[in-house]
Amino acid sequence: MSLRNRSRKMPQVNIDSARLQEAQDLVAKSARQAAERVGPTTREARKIAAKQMKSARHWSAPRIDQAGQYIEDEVGPRVGAMLHRTAGRVEPVAPRRRRGFAAMLLVIGGAIGAAGAIATRRGAARSAEGDSPLSAVSENTSSERAHTNN
Repeated sequence: MSLRNRSRKMPQVNIDSARLQEAQDLVAKSARQAAERVGPTTREARKIAAKQMKSARHWSAPRIDQAGQYIEDEVGPRVGAMLHRTAGRVEPVAPRRRRGFAAMLLVIGGAIGAAGAIATRRGAARSAEGDSPLSAVSENTSSERAHTNN
């Protein structure tokens, strides 16, 4: 709205205050008469409405309880399962681990350990028999020289 429109004067209406007072009195008198005529009917309607509301509550309470039980037993688990499946679909795929490499190292280490154990037992058996390939080495040359070289 522009300033020009605001500056215009609104037309003035002259109302006779005596006529206005008479109209207000007539309206008030008519409202009292209507209240007297409708009063007993409204009290009766209020009683009937209260009775009908009580009857509607008696009818609806078991049905609401039944609906709640159905949601709790049937819909809730289904919704939970659906959300679980959706979460599984939304979650990004985990990168593949290289378990094969670790397993291969474990198997190779086990095989080397087993081979070492077998070789040690064979060596112990040979030394007990006296066929040890190390029997030609003298006892003086064993590990003393290795410990003295720093």
